[in-house]
Amino acid sequence: MLRSMTGYGAARAAGTRIAVDVEIRSVNARSFKLNSRLPALLAPREADLEALVRRHLRRGTVTLSIRLQRVRPQDAVRIRAELVEGLAHALEPLRKKGILEGGVTAEAVLALPGAIETGTDEPLRAADWTLVREVVEEALGQLDSMRQREAKHLVKDLRSVLQSMRRSLTAIKRRAPKVVAESRARLEERVNALLADVGTRIDEATLAREVALLADRSDVREELTRLAAHVDEFAEYLGAEDEVGRTLEFLSQEMLREANTIGSKSSDVTLARAVIALKSDIDRLKEQVANLE
Repeated sequence: MLRSMTGYGAARAAGTRIAVDVEIRSVNARSFKLNSRLPALLAPREADLEALVRRHLRRGTVTLSIRLQRVRPQDAVRIRAELVEGLAHALEPLRKKGILEGGVTAEAVLALPGAIETGTDEPLRAADWTLVREVVEEALGQLDSMRQREAKHLVKDLRSVLQSMRRSLTAIKRRAPKVVAESRARLEERVNALLADVGTRIDEATLAREVALLADRSDVREELTRLAAHVDEFAEYLGAEDEVGRTLEFLSQEMLREANTIGSKSSDVTLARAVIALKSDIDRLKEQVANLE
């Protein structure tokens, strides 16, 4: 199924030790790029997280944000009792000599290097990493669902643009033969007007030859055939299950090339308007295709 490169997903879950909040956003880009905003505890897992995201996304600029929080307050701060007891034991001789009074104070514990550990200092356990991975997967699932919904809207719009292009192509096909006939009539009229002063008229063979040259220079049948084929191929790819974003970008470029050639061969006002409509539709295709994976 086609997917847009624009989407958002979020998920949250709590285990026995940590709570995990995940947000993931993606926008369109020609290649894949991941921007990770991770707590220090997850720095060693950054490569694993990127591999996880890459299994779901192939293109786009992706921002992954993860926040961790300790579930139990007692896990947020821990006092190393052995260090505090060692301090008290070391101060006991000074108390006996009357140099110090009282026990170990809270201020003394706070000032003792290493006596207090925060939860962020403790490495993640295997169960914690499993929870993080599961929450990231859930957020990616939400992102994927949104990208599929966005793609449906894009495909609907793209199909309407293709229909508009088919109408322009039909108008050009109907008009092109008439342009040659009208050009023949205008050419004959102008030449005969110039020859009227000398009392002669252009012969049919010469006129036919000039009209044939004019028709050859303005013949757009090959370009119309190729452009129509590109339109049909584009429509087929919109129903594909694979990633076709780059293929559709290439097709839209080829469409524009054919439309430009048709425009360069068309001096008729009606044809020129139809070509302008074609090129406008192709620009819409290119703009929308840039959002498809």
